[in-house]
Amino acid sequence: MKEINIAKNIVELRKKKGITQEQLASTLNITPQAVSKWETGASLPDTQTLPLIADHFGVSIDYLFYGQDISYDEIYEKLFRKVAAHPQMSKESYEDALTLFGYAHHGISRGNLKGKIPIRDVPAHLAGPNGVSLLSGRGYGAILTRSFFEHINRDTAEFATTLLPALSDRVCFLVCMAILSMSDISYGELQEKLGISEEELRLTLDRLIAQKIVIEKVSKHKSLGRTYDINDMYHTCLCILIATVEMQRYSLTGISCCMGYGDYPISF
Repeated sequence: MKEINIAKNIVELRKKKGITQEQLASTLNITPQAVSKWETGASLPDTQTLPLIADHFGVSIDYLFYGQDISYDEIYEKLFRKVAAHPQMSKESYEDALTLFGYAHHGISRGNLKGKIPIRDVPAHLAGPNGVSLLSGRGYGAILTRSFFEHINRDTAEFATTLLPALSDRVCFLVCMAILSMSDISYGELQEKLGISEEELRLTLDRLIAQKIVIEKVSKHKSLGRTYDINDMYHTCLCILIATVEMQRYSLTGISCCMGYGDYPISF
């Protein structure tokens, strides 16, 4: 536990700046007696005065308390240890990470979520000049800073021309969802899950395979015949896209993700 010593720290900062108690008092619009009491430890500055003192000396409030700033590496290490205490990629590790994300989201939203618990089933959304943020207790969290959009350009559109046209077709979208739901899913399992005709399924698979969204393989188990997976290039993108669509779908009021219409710094 770090020792709190505001009296000693204020004295050192004042002397380092080369000012008297009277000069500090005048700057803060308080009496010299109040400064004297702080420096002898007879009283402490109130919560409204602490930021003014810190600003005057060009330090953080943490510095006033401890004589040093909190190490952000130390904070990172504590958060890392909390999540890493669980088995790697376990359900518990993801739940802890989402909870921590919830507190971070709550912090940047400030009044938007005031009085509410950080993790909520109803999606919470933020939009401002510095970025957009989404959070849901169902397990979705995302923060996009404004600078992220500065790296988006025409190449993004080129990448999207393969994936998005295929997903605009309902059956293609359903087939991709079904493939994501089961590793190395067979043709028969796909047909059973989706309840569509063999002809429609075959045509859809052929389209997705031709566009290299879906990979067709010969299973080691002869009874399964051919099996299907999403191409690694699109797998994560597709998972996030489907989750984002679901996030929008179950929000009864809708989610408006904007920093201001026509105000995204996309490069052309």
